[in-house]
Amino acid sequence: MSSLLLERPTIVPDEQPAFGDGRERTPVLIVVRPSSSGMLRHVQGLIKYLPEFGYAPTLTGPEFIRDRAGLIADSRAVRTLRERADDFPFVHCHGVRAGWICAWAFRHEYPWMWTVHHLLLSKSALVRALWRWIARYPRVITAVSEQVKAGLTQGGVPETRIEVVPGGIDLERFEKLPRRDAMREQFFVPPDRPILLCVGRFVRHKGFDIAIQAMERVWEVLPEADLWLAGDGPDNTRLVKLVARCRRPHHVRFFGYWSAVEELYAAADVLLAPARDAGLGLSTMEAIACGLPIVATDIPAMRRLIAHERTGLIVPPENPDALAQAALRLLQDPALASRLSQNALRTAERFHIRHTVEQTAPLYKRL
Repeated sequence: MSSLLLERPTIVPDEQPAFGDGRERTPVLIVVRPSSSGMLRHVQGLIKYLPEFGYAPTLTGPEFIRDRAGLIADSRAVRTLRERADDFPFVHCHGVRAGWICAWAFRHEYPWMWTVHHLLLSKSALVRALWRWIARYPRVITAVSEQVKAGLTQGGVPETRIEVVPGGIDLERFEKLPRRDAMREQFFVPPDRPILLCVGRFVRHKGFDIAIQAMERVWEVLPEADLWLAGDGPDNTRLVKLVARCRRPHHVRFFGYWSAVEELYAAADVLLAPARDAGLGLSTMEAIACGLPIVATDIPAMRRLIAHERTGLIVPPENPDALAQAALRLLQDPALASRLSQNALRTAERFHIRHTVEQTAPLYKRL
């Protein structure tokens, strides 16, 4: 560790970056690995809104932190991070990979904060030991939901070390949605075809295999209905094989990671959120902001977002029949679908990522 990192001078106001409004802001270095998921949206929200709260964010990490651990690549990342952190009074890192690099680079010798975004479900003793080792060093640890905090504590991280700062979405992104008819034309879909949508990382706990099973029941009533799956991840091959064995594989469409996800929300009729477990429920929040009716499973993360029969429909987990019946109910009753989605839309403000940034700024002062 360089002496510059250990003996950092106090940053005085005339050294702080100035924005167009003339206000002085404290620099903060945000560290994250390459990401296309909710962690990316979270970081984008910080970069956009932190200047309102007196901080000037700079992003680093995606260009030198690799997705997979490796001794040589990670040691280079540690050196790079130490050099870049030299110009900042503190660091805010996101995710386990960035947390590992920061813990290796800084230990207790430099002020940094670690935010955990995903459910930590691994049963490996080695992986859990890694979480505990990382958690020894940040001055502040935050989780984006109570469920994410529970995963950390079950892995052995002391509960008293973790604060929950709920994640959110940038509502401004969904204020002006594309037209439904234009999106359907873009995706070569007839205007009256029912479309059920799933959005998220392709991992088992998201339950997208249950959505595929549910489509078998939906097709018995609406044979022209489509299922759209938007995302990527380690479960991709298994989902493709499951679709290949289903009754109407040509009515299931994989979009991969779709950066303009609002286009899919605008074109779809119902969002299916069949998760077995969830950390935040990002796609559910986005669907609410887009006015898309939702069927979700009865798990804590979804109960936090949806009130059954008021802002959406809740069904038991691991139950394709119940998921299909609820989806058919919304598809066949437009008045119900509209009422639920409008009720949900009125609750969207509580998910604004600006609230997350507002709760994050006081934690920076503690660093």
